[in-house]
This record gives sequence, C-alpha cells and structure tokens, in this order.
Amino acid sequence: MRVLVIASRFPWPAYSGDRMRTSSWLAALAPHARVALVAPEGTVPVGVAPFDFYPARRSIMRGVRGGFTILKNGLPVQSLLAAPYEWDRAIAAAKRDLGGFDTTIVILARTDPWLRGSLGGGVKILDAIDSLRRNAAERGNAASIPARWFWRREERRLARAEKDVAAFYDHIVVVSEEETSDLGANAVAIGNGVPVAPLAIDAPRRFDFGFWGRLAYFANADAAMWLIEEIWPAIVDRNPSATCVIAGADAPRAIRRAAERRGIAFCSPVDDMAALARSVRVALLPIRYGSGQSNKVVEAGEAGCAIVATRQALRGLGPLAPHVRFAHDAPSFAEAALALLVPHARDAAGSALRRITTAMYSRSRVFDELARIAGVSVGAGMGAEAVTA
Repeated sequence: MRVLVIASRFPWPAYSGDRMRTSSWLAALAPHARVALVAPEGTVPVGVAPFDFYPARRSIMRGVRGGFTILKNGLPVQSLLAAPYEWDRAIAAAKRDLGGFDTTIVILARTDPWLRGSLGGGVKILDAIDSLRRNAAERGNAASIPARWFWRREERRLARAEKDVAAFYDHIVVVSEEETSDLGANAVAIGNGVPVAPLAIDAPRRFDFGFWGRLAYFANADAAMWLIEEIWPAIVDRNPSATCVIAGADAPRAIRRAAERRGIAFCSPVDDMAALARSVRVALLPIRYGSGQSNKVVEAGEAGCAIVATRQALRGLGPLAPHVRFAHDAPSFAEAALALLVPHARDAAGSALRRITTAMYSRSRVFDELARIAGVSVGAGMGAEAVTA
C-alpha cells in the first residue's frame, strides 16, 4: 500500500500540534506501508521508521501569487502560511517515483488551497487537528479590541473554508470529539495521545508545581502570565517555600523575565518533556483559551502528576475530569494546588489520572486508529517497528 502525507511544516522537532501530528502519522504508517512525505525542507532525525521524503521548495513568487489569491477568493489569511511552496512539483515527483497513492493525508486545512488540484485518486483525508474556526474565535476572545475585528472576520472565512473541505475529503480528522460537528458527517475524533513509559513511583520530584507548553502559542502565553502574575503570588502568600517551574519551546522574553522576577524556575527549550513532567508534583493548567485538545493534560496524567485546571484545559478529555481539581480564579487555584501537596491526596489523584491516561490516551492506541482510518493493515506491511515522535 502507498500513502502520501502532505504537511505545511517540517515535522521535527515535534513541539507544536501540527508537527506532532505529522510525525505521528509517519510513525503509525511507515512500518506497514510505503509512505512518502511532502513537506518543507528539513533534516529527518535518526531512528524513525523509513519513508520517502520529497521537499517542497520555498518560492517567493508562489507566496506573492498566494496573497493575490487570498484577496480575490476571500480565503482565510492564515492560508498564506502554506502558500510559498512548490507543492505541485514535490507531489509530482512523489507520484513519478512511487506511482499513484491509495491514500493521501493532508495536514491542516490551510494547506488545501495550494495543492488540491495536484491530488490524485484514492482515499483523501484532511487532518484538521482542530477546528480553525473555533481557534480563530478563541483568538478573538483573547485579542485586544483592534485585533478582535480581524479575528472575527477570519473566523467567518475559516467557517466557509471548513465547509468546503468537508465536502471534498473522504475523512476529516480532529483531536477532540467536541469539534467533529464543525466539520460535517465525515469528521472523526482521534486524539494526539502520549507515549507511555514506566513510572518510578518513589522517584523524587523536584518541583511542587509546574506548567509547560509551547509558550509562543497565545493560549499558553496567557496561561503562563496568569500563573506568574496572579496564581503564583496567591500560592506563595500561603506557602512561601513552594517551588514551581514553567517550561516550553519558543518562550517570549517577557514571560521568561516575569517568571524569574517571581522566583519561578524556567526552562526553554525542553529536551525531554516526559522527564520534565515527572519532576512536578502538581500540574497547574490555567488555560483560558484554545481549541482542540491540550497535550499537556495527558502528559501530566502519564507522568502521574495531580492536576489543577480550568474547565477549558480539559476540552475533549472528559474521562480525566473526575480526578482533576477545577479552579476559575487565582484564589481557587491556590487553594486547590496547596490541598494537593498533601501526599495522600496527590498520590490518589496522580494514580487515577495515570491509570486512565495509559488506558485511553496512549500514543500506540492513536497509531492504531490513524492506521485504521488510512486503510493500512498494521502488521502486514514492511515490518519496521514504530517509533514514537
């Protein structure tokens, strides 16, 4: 079986949602099928299951033409991010070398306008990851008044674009069941999952509290600043000896400086997110915005952390909710966080969250679901062992 995966960004390092998703598709399918990747140029890391890579070269002229196309056709402005690449040439090279493809997987709706005409036959899957319309709405909620107008207009454009792709693709994949209704009858939810590894129950944990995520992402940046400026002072007022870490890729300087002023440990980038999560007793997840599914919740669950979070942080992760302490403002975060420093409370919550996470949200289970929807028979292909991203 031959599968084509097309991604608007090179998958590694896999520290953002779309990069993580692309690397998951490759890890799920490459051991069992002949897989080609079309994506911008990059260096494939050592140790992943083998696939054929066809770089889409960057083109300034394609980007300029893409800008005019967006203005003419009323496309979402964020589609411009995927415009300046020679998608057609890279796809044609993959077809020439491998022949036709049984399944084609496109990552993100913003990629679709620039390559739809180059797609051949077979099953076509769009991995939207999350509803971009909902994401634009969340960005509008978080934006200043002048920027809010742009995001409201972008939301309307994205709604039209998602209706269009829902009619074209055989399957639309999102990470959260809550968002399938936005993308039509062909939409299915497959979460990101998390790699599961043994947990040393008695291993010391360096930090009482922690928050992590890609810190340039608007929802994570907002959560980090709320934690730094309001939640953390409420905690240390009651427990001055408490410790906390904030970590993640692409940290803005303002967040780093604010954390350091408050005596919060800071780590950016993070070489090993699983090890970082295992150094935290209680994960604080004050997420007020965003769409899709929050990876940090399942990472904390796999690491055996207790969790204090907003309801928004648990979107698409309902089975974990009974074992999470919910909070909505700085005082309630501080109260719940300090209550979970009591060992028996923390251990009970952490054990329950890890049990559910490993049973329902393991990355291996996600790989099986991705292979199934792509029509790839696991175990009947090339025989390589899957490597988690």
